[in-house]
Amino acid sequence: MFTLTKKADYGMALLSVLAQRGRGGRVSLKELSDLGMPRAFMSKIAGSLVEAGILNSKEGKGGGFSLNYEPKEVQVREALEAIEGEVAPVNCESCPMEGGCGQQTLMDKLTLQIEELLEKYTLADLVS
Repeated sequence: MFTLTKKADYGMALLSVLAQRGRGGRVSLKELSDLGMPRAFMSKIAGSLVEAGILNSKEGKGGGFSLNYEPKEVQVREALEAIEGEVAPVNCESCPMEGGCGQQTLMDKLTLQIEELLEKYTLADLVS
């Protein structure tokens, strides 16, 4: 079974909340925790999205995380890559059989198809 990691799952849940609120709408770590998301884990995930420029972070009263863009302007691929790194079913570069197993060409094609598919969707699609 091909699945996304828990990190990607929580990250997309965070982005869904923000997509519902639109650009500039904030969500705090406390709110996310109240929704059942682990606070420390969400802080790390949100930090990756801030580093990628997708989210903005504001400390203090009324603080939290907000989208830097309209939800329709952020591709799901861009968000997942900010959270996880490269989106691929396998990592042939770290395999001891790289180039010699016979499946690398197929995996490269599959990775390209996944990337192209994820580029068709935006954060707005998460909440439509």
